[in-house]
Amino acid sequence: MRRPASRLRHDLFMAEDVMTMTERLAAWGRGAHALALLNAVNDRGWTTFLSEPRDLAAVAAFSGLPPERTGDVLYALVEHGVAEETDGRFRLAPAYAAALSDDAFVDLGAVIAYDALIARQVEDVVRTGTAPLREGDALTVALAVGLRPNPAAAAVVARLFEPLPEMWSAMRSGRLLDVGSGIGGFVMTAATLLPELRATTLELEPEVAAVAAERARALGVDDRIDVRTMDARDFDEASAFDAANWAQPFFPESTRSATLAMIWRSLRPGGLMMIQEMESEPADLTQRPAFTLRRLVARARDMPFARPIADLVAEAAVAGFEPVRQVDSDFGQLALVRRPAS
Repeated sequence: MRRPASRLRHDLFMAEDVMTMTERLAAWGRGAHALALLNAVNDRGWTTFLSEPRDLAAVAAFSGLPPERTGDVLYALVEHGVAEETDGRFRLAPAYAAALSDDAFVDLGAVIAYDALIARQVEDVVRTGTAPLREGDALTVALAVGLRPNPAAAAVVARLFEPLPEMWSAMRSGRLLDVGSGIGGFVMTAATLLPELRATTLELEPEVAAVAAERARALGVDDRIDVRTMDARDFDEASAFDAANWAQPFFPESTRSATLAMIWRSLRPGGLMMIQEMESEPADLTQRPAFTLRRLVARARDMPFARPIADLVAEAAVAGFEPVRQVDSDFGQLALVRRPAS
């Protein structure tokens, strides 16, 4: 007995839907597999070892894997464009080597580890509704989002302040309060550009603040940068600062009003605070799936996510700040607000 044409059409559409979803899952899987590969080789030091050309035997001796498994990993790296082979010797591809070098303004290895962390936290949210940070996670995040204080970072920071000359002027010979400083990439870089800048940084996580303090010593600016390990809400130095930078995306909803009140008290009358949007709703529809996963994790941790700059300015206004200017920069939306002069 022949099946009705309507049923055949239905089955055909079902088959097409299954094929589309299968292709999509395969693409997701390829991305997850590639991330796992990159995270593992970076974590185990392969990327550093492959900064120089190495033959298979040398890489196998370094990795501790059998030669055949080592070869499989190496050829997977080659196919993903991470490494290249010439006359039986392997080394990092130039673009990847440049991104991993100390001259890069971000730590690409930390970015890879951070992406793996987000993947784990997505699972945590689905399973438990929460996305807690485990030991070492705070440092992973700080390293991934923080600048390395080097010439490339100096160019980035100088470019960041082009549309906010008042903030740059206030920092040039004044005191800066860096709230939620992380590893101090921003303030350390600014200190190398502004030799008279003095700053106090506030960072909650001891392991993160320790990296910031070590960086200040290594750069020779520890006499001008006071690294504090503390809850920002507890800081008490009234009317002492000319400018403040607030890393607002990393402050949970429950802490924000008290943190803003502290910054207001800490600034001198007329003192300036810079706010950066940092993440915004993507206009490109292809970026929305990844955006929704980052939002999922942030909200599970009580963090604001992609709050528009106008909302951030309004939040500051509730704390007593008055707006100065909003600008659209190469680094997203920025806002300058100030404590009223009187």
